[in-house]
Amino acid sequence: MAYGSPESNEEVMEYLRGIYHGRPVPQYAVEENRRKYALFGGRSPSNAIIDSIVRKVGEAAPPGIPVVLGNKHWRPWLHDSLEYLTSQGISRITAVPIFPFLSYNVEQSYLEPLTEFMDSSGSGAEIDFTNGFSSRPGFIDMWVRLIRENWEKDEDTLVIFTAHSLPVHGQPEDNYVSALRTSSGEIASRCGISRYEWAFQSKGKYGDRWLEPSVESVVENARGDYGKVLTVPVGFCYDHLEVLYDLDIVAGGTIRENGMSYQRIPLPNDSMDFVNLVLEVAGIGKPTQEH
Repeated sequence: MAYGSPESNEEVMEYLRGIYHGRPVPQYAVEENRRKYALFGGRSPSNAIIDSIVRKVGEAAPPGIPVVLGNKHWRPWLHDSLEYLTSQGISRITAVPIFPFLSYNVEQSYLEPLTEFMDSSGSGAEIDFTNGFSSRPGFIDMWVRLIRENWEKDEDTLVIFTAHSLPVHGQPEDNYVSALRTSSGEIASRCGISRYEWAFQSKGKYGDRWLEPSVESVVENARGDYGKVLTVPVGFCYDHLEVLYDLDIVAGGTIRENGMSYQRIPLPNDSMDFVNLVLEVAGIGKPTQEH
């Protein structure tokens, strides 16, 4: 299960109408999204990456187990995928939102519509829902390898582990914050990183309060203490605009304005490390051994 994104700039309005659930789409949202997508050829790379992940998981899954994608805000829509599965007489569905941290927001956004569809369809299929997988040894191993392979340790570098900020209203997101802090600490320890920070990015324009601190505020506080910044977006699994634009362009621009160089660790994307992690989380793969 994933968020989904439009395939071209012309489809941005249709995409936003779904996000705003029939409410008028603010003009700033249309202009902002079209401008962002235009920077990347009119489309995010995320759909193609997720399609590849789904294909590789399907190829590695035991025979007879269908692996399908259901998006929240784009094709293939979640309800269409569920209709297909129930039409095939599937009696048990393992749902894996591709978001690594335990979150009330994920449960509300993905489990609730899943449950509502099952109740209305009367299929009676059993649902196994995964909310977060950052506590799996394979998740930590994956990020440790990515850091070791893509960064040479440097004491002049401020390392910042990042995740998507969430609005603070209603149910608290203490588990989400704890997951970021715990994962950051374990990965830093394994990589021998003694000084690091964690922060949130991609704050939205609605709502009064969002999870803090922001990447920008952490960088501002560290100005003069470091010459370089390395971001490790552990709250994300694949390339999309929240990383390519919000982190690399917006936050990266702030970092450079503060006189520091900027580097980011690549995301797992459709690597076999991540494919194997999804297989393990779905209960159809061998548990990853920590090493």
